Amino acid sequence: MDLLKLRAVGLVNAWLHKKADEVNQEAVMKTVYQEVDISAGYFLVLTIANLIALAGLITDNTAVIIGAMLISPLMGPILSSGFAFITGNETIGRMALSTIVKSVAATIAVAALATWLSPLNEATGEILSRTRPNLYDLVIAFLAGLVGAIAICTKRNYITIVPGVAIATAVIPPLSVAGYGLGSGHFSIALGGFFLFFTNFVAIIISTCIVFFIYGFRPGILSDIDMASLKKRIYALGAVLFVISIPLLYTLHVSISEVRLRGGINTALKRAFDTDKVSYLSGFDYREADDALRVRAAINTTRYLDEEEIAEAEETIEAALGREITLDVEQVLMQAGGLKPVVPTTISALTQPKPDPKKEMEAASQTLGNATVSVERIFSPYRVIEFYLGKKHGSAGLAGVVKVRRDSPFTPDEALWLEKMVSDALGVPVALSIETLPLLDPIALADEESYASDELRTALRTVSEVHSRQPSFMVRIEAHPSSADSAKTRKKLALERAEKVKAILVERHGIPPESILITTAPGRSDAPAVNIRVVGGN
Repeated sequence: MDLLKLRAVGLVNAWLHKKADEVNQEAVMKTVYQEVDISAGYFLVLTIANLIALAGLITDNTAVIIGAMLISPLMGPILSSGFAFITGNETIGRMALSTIVKSVAATIAVAALATWLSPLNEATGEILSRTRPNLYDLVIAFLAGLVGAIAICTKRNYITIVPGVAIATAVIPPLSVAGYGLGSGHFSIALGGFFLFFTNFVAIIISTCIVFFIYGFRPGILSDIDMASLKKRIYALGAVLFVISIPLLYTLHVSISEVRLRGGINTALKRAFDTDKVSYLSGFDYREADDALRVRAAINTTRYLDEEEIAEAEETIEAALGREITLDVEQVLMQAGGLKPVVPTTISALTQPKPDPKKEMEAASQTLGNATVSVERIFSPYRVIEFYLGKKHGSAGLAGVVKVRRDSPFTPDEALWLEKMVSDALGVPVALSIETLPLLDPIALADEESYASDELRTALRTVSEVHSRQPSFMVRIEAHPSSADSAKTRKKLALERAEKVKAILVERHGIPPESILITTAPGRSDAPAVNIRVVGGN
């Protein structure tokens, strides 16, 4: 056994010596020194990359973000830190650490300032995706760091590998997200973005240490003191890795649980509602409530399902998921076999009695009243402000114009379905034109009593109802700084008002805090106020 162990150790040492001989250590040292030599040009390129990344994040443009990763120079000092860590080179270590600290501080500060000045500061999918790192992000950064260090040591395919490493590790966008979070007042987003950067940083340090060690880089003099110092650095790095792995494992567990839960709900809903030539599932949303899992399903059906059938489906889904649920079903009535053509009725002037204008007016008013009720029911929970219905010239159908309070515009598919539903409700074809207005008007918050006003209570009930129907949507509270407040406290007081409104939505209406974003409106208003919007999510 000892012989096999000695032979294995000998083979490993021989392989390490062979790898060390392949590397021009002087050239690698020169490259490492160049990477930590910062200048005004370095910070100029870093700032440009940061602003490009921030623009891509705010506009939800992946291609722009990738471009920022390619030109960011921050990867070089991080790789040099790994070199200093394994070799114990204090000069390079101090220079690399100084460069990284200054770069991180400058990047976050510039991104925060740019976000604060930008009229667009709504959190997008690209921003939110960089606020919950998991163990896979650590693994990706580790593998990318391996490749980057190998490219530095061997110089093989260096020009093509390093850009790929910059994209894979993505060190600049998380810092831009951290700056965005500070600039917009979303400190949870700032913390998540910085944690992703720190995760990537630690993984790259570990991987570069391994590669440099394999290629023969060691402390200059392998004395007992040097080895003890190296061991302390390794233990410290291992401790940091262990600490950050705990939240990374947790977020990975949460992500996997969400994927499994969504897949289980989808399977259970399809099993309950997908019936050949009768109904099928068109979409669903869900959210965790205090008492049970709340599931909202939309189905297309050739006949309306009654309460007993829905209750039976709810029991089936509960049995499949193994937990209590509350099921809300939205049904869209379809016609089997396609739409039937409208056959115009021929009217004979000889047999048709003369029309009575009074009765015609009464019938038209009754039809319009019924149509208004039908339209309000179809567009619920959104409020219909105005509805016009008239005869469509040269056609047997009608033309309608409806104005709806909704913050997100209707998609072409939604508009088509709504037109079909209105036509079915009225029994005649309707060419429907839909206009959207803000869901809520600005809400004045002049004093503490305003938070208990009927206006605010009604507005928040509307927000809660809309969000319960569409849990993936985000509630955006836009705080208006008041010119009545002093210039120093104006923004702070505006954000405090928005936070109070957020607290009511969370505590009284059960809206998750992560579904609520707070922003500051540009300019000033005459009186303290907030705008509340419910917009499409990530």
